Amino acid sequence: MATLKDHARTLCTPLLAPLERGDEPFHYAPKSRLILVIMCALFLTIAIGLAVLLPSGSDPFFLLPVAVFGLIGLAGFLIAWLGSDRAVSRLWNSRQG
Repeated sequence: MATLKDHARTLCTPLLAPLERGDEPFHYAPKSRLILVIMCALFLTIAIGLAVLLPSGSDPFFLLPVAVFGLIGLAGFLIAWLGSDRAVSRLWNSRQG
């Protein structure tokens, strides 16, 4: 029986496939995933803070930073949760050697 994580991995295949591709050696440290989660939490905090502090009736162009920081935060959380060790190390560009 497929779990929620399996369904989410199939849904996020376009995001995860380029990071998990390849057979070259890589260096993975367990702290890499924790640091990724912390960085994504910071990005989402910035996005939420900007959205809350945005004055009402302002130019819609000011929503661009909210969208950019929010998407980076969400993509990082998805990679940290669903990605393999190779995907996390490739995100940090950690190569063996």
